[in-house]
Amino acid sequence: MQIPTNILALIFVLSFLIFFHEGGHFLVAKGFRFPVEVFSLGFGKRLFGFRRKGTDYRVSAIPLGGYVKVVGLGPDESDVAKGEHADQGLLGTRWQRFLILLAGPAVNLVLALLLTAGALSLGITVPKYQDERPVVKHVDAGSPAEKAGVQVDDEVIALSGHPVTTWREVETDLGLAPREEIPVTLLRNGRKVDVVIRPEPQTKYDIGYSGLNANLPPVIGHLVKGYPGQKAGLEEGDLVKSVAGKPVTGYFEIVRRVREAAADFDAKGPSPIAFEVERGGRTLTIDVTPRKEAGAWRVGFTPKYEMVLKRMPFGRALVESFHENVRQTQATFETVGHLVSGSGSMRQLSGPIDIAKFSGEAARTGPAALLALMGMLSLQLGLLNLLPIPLLDGGQIFIILLESVARRDFSIRVKERLLQAGFVFLVLLMVTVLAFDVVKNVNL
Repeated sequence: MQIPTNILALIFVLSFLIFFHEGGHFLVAKGFRFPVEVFSLGFGKRLFGFRRKGTDYRVSAIPLGGYVKVVGLGPDESDVAKGEHADQGLLGTRWQRFLILLAGPAVNLVLALLLTAGALSLGITVPKYQDERPVVKHVDAGSPAEKAGVQVDDEVIALSGHPVTTWREVETDLGLAPREEIPVTLLRNGRKVDVVIRPEPQTKYDIGYSGLNANLPPVIGHLVKGYPGQKAGLEEGDLVKSVAGKPVTGYFEIVRRVREAAADFDAKGPSPIAFEVERGGRTLTIDVTPRKEAGAWRVGFTPKYEMVLKRMPFGRALVESFHENVRQTQATFETVGHLVSGSGSMRQLSGPIDIAKFSGEAARTGPAALLALMGMLSLQLGLLNLLPIPLLDGGQIFIILLESVARRDFSIRVKERLLQAGFVFLVLLMVTVLAFDVVKNVNL
């Protein structure tokens, strides 16, 4: 059973990141001599802890969060969650309160840099093609890329006017923009060619599918236990020659052929799909009946990638970590932008079920994978808390900036109303993300 280890990994990862986040607020508040009433890992009922110098250090019943109660900072998430009123006046100057609020997200950003650098120092395995030049070696038949006129041996050099140099950049930019028309600049026989690709949503995460592929052969790399492919007799290392009688020459063409063959399954019911595979010099035909999961018919296998180990001294790892965090930050803001414009999908956001699954998988893989995941989550936590949404650190920072412009502090009642509005918004957002989380991970 992987569920218990996933839950334990989730609690460990979130507790670790939130401890440092709240620790940032705590240390700066103490440095400015603000009284700190509570330092809590988790919300809700106090389970255990200790008191020292006026601060209650506690572990609370709900482990998915935490808070520091700083006297004189104004109302915060703990007041809203408990339905209490912040009766105390404000302490210190606005710039001191600004720095206390900024400290939490800032610590997460620094932690993301260090954790990712630690993962790179230990060594992480990644698909070799991701850091290679994005030279197209296969264009899926009928795909958005083929419809746009992309050809084999074209090199992608820019997306939406921004230069790209690796397959990872191409896959990230196109994958985050399903349903959006993306201007693509290609290098073909020494001259630039401009086309427009409109990725199609695919997989349970609505990842944008374009049909542009590196040199990924149609070889089964990993079979998911208990899924139709494994049950029917497919094996890792099988070279897929055709699906439903239609030849395939690249891995992603397999995905498309399965989707085409299953086009009428919702109306007529599922039926076997013939997979012709080459195994040990023999050609076999194996019938596989996909199963429906999260709105799509699935066989249950992944491609075989040539993997490479990325390991480097810590100094160089810090530099690479910085660049990686910049790339992830850009991807995060692109995702938010696509959601606002309507071209993105809520399925691309991960809730507690997804994070638990990813945390468990990383923990089982090894310390480097776990550090890399924690670095990514720390970055996301820091960026999320900088958004100007009431109740988050960024929302309270925004209020302080407005107060600075107005040259007066807003009343506690006004701040409480803003925080209550932010609380309602965040609860609705969390419920929505959790609902999609359930749909993506539970057979309905």
